[in-house]
Amino acid sequence: MSTMQRIRGRKGLGAAGLLAAGGLALAACGSAEDPGDSAGGTSGGTDDGVTVDFWYSVSGVPADTLTALVDEFNEEHDDITVNAVFQGSYVDSMAKLTNSVQSGALPDVVQGGDTFSTYLNDTGLTVAPGEVAGVDGTTFDGEDLVPVLASYYTFGGELTSVPIMVSQPVVLYNTAMLEAAGIDPADAPGSITELFDTATAVHDATGTAGLTMFLDPWWSEQFTASEGLEYCTPDNGVGAEPADAFQYTTDAQVGLWEHLQRLVQDGSMLNTGTDGSASLTAFAAEEAAIMVQSSRIFGDAERATAFDFGVWPLPVGSPDGGAVPGGNSVWLVDEGSTDESLAASATFVQYLASPEVQERIFLETGYLPTSQEALASLEGQTTDVQQVALDQLARTTDSVPSAGCHTGAMNEARDAVRSAIEAVVGGADVAATWADAEQRGNDAIASYLDRLG
Repeated sequence: MSTMQRIRGRKGLGAAGLLAAGGLALAACGSAEDPGDSAGGTSGGTDDGVTVDFWYSVSGVPADTLTALVDEFNEEHDDITVNAVFQGSYVDSMAKLTNSVQSGALPDVVQGGDTFSTYLNDTGLTVAPGEVAGVDGTTFDGEDLVPVLASYYTFGGELTSVPIMVSQPVVLYNTAMLEAAGIDPADAPGSITELFDTATAVHDATGTAGLTMFLDPWWSEQFTASEGLEYCTPDNGVGAEPADAFQYTTDAQVGLWEHLQRLVQDGSMLNTGTDGSASLTAFAAEEAAIMVQSSRIFGDAERATAFDFGVWPLPVGSPDGGAVPGGNSVWLVDEGSTDESLAASATFVQYLASPEVQERIFLETGYLPTSQEALASLEGQTTDVQQVALDQLARTTDSVPSAGCHTGAMNEARDAVRSAIEAVVGGADVAATWADAEQRGNDAIASYLDRLG
């Protein structure tokens, strides 16, 4: 096929060093219980066309939307079949990817969580979308991407993957419960501290918990960015030098976690553990008036709640602060691929990034549109809840704090942070706990840089 064109070969970075001997300590994380487990490696050209193995990790309403989009893509393309296979969490998926390097049974396209971006880039298993032409000869230039989102997935000036389901944290509230506590929902908190004080006010007035949020490392990163601080240094890993240390122990960071600990101890915050669905269930059952969550929860919240809820943006307490984009992007895996499978994969990725698909993903799930054309087309057709998320995205500046930490050791560091958050909520000394987590993170980042060479 003359239009199938692989523009140039893969970069071939430090894959061997990172992947050898379970380099990122991911291999043991895979779960045999994950539904839809696949051996992969079925891609390639045949007389019947090309099959593209696509590993994905979203669940709930986003999974329903994504698989429906895959089905529609397959119906529209006689020569391409996308085989979408759920691989569990992002951690599970990356563990399977690491294991698959040895067997060669790699997928053609993988949906990677945001914190795995540096790792996936460093492995050299993937190729930048701008380097591969689709079956129609077009390449993805990224010019329509929302700049702050494109920046998150750009390394060395090159867009390395295509963001398709990007989220930011938001604050959902039960309108009636706030009003019963004498709080005007129109008065959005101006900082994380003010948000916590609002939770206390609800509890004091009604006896019901004011706040719930599942215990996740993401909140540590978001609270830090809200204060206009770097999560890792230097420059959150987005400058000329790679990140070589984490920063968890500034007075502002420790102070916020001491505040949250008091909320749990006095009943102002309902601790639902580490399961995000548990916090949604508690919010839907009106066991807490406010829930901090990802914008990707909109579709599930609409399905779960029987009351009117509103949304505040994540409070930002510093002019340099902002909500860090999260979610995921799709990566083209060129290790062991053929020109035909790469072209077919590029066509599928371009489809996911198209304005029409991005608009639909937002309206059905709450994942933010990554296409500027989609953003423009959404004007006048969003709900108040959806508009809050779009306004927050529009206000997000391309600052170092709002970029979030970029390092291939992010997943290992998150394990330390997750343990710290659980300990703090359980009553542990806050400063000492975060100092220990910071050291564990620094050990992880040093090990990663050593493996990278």
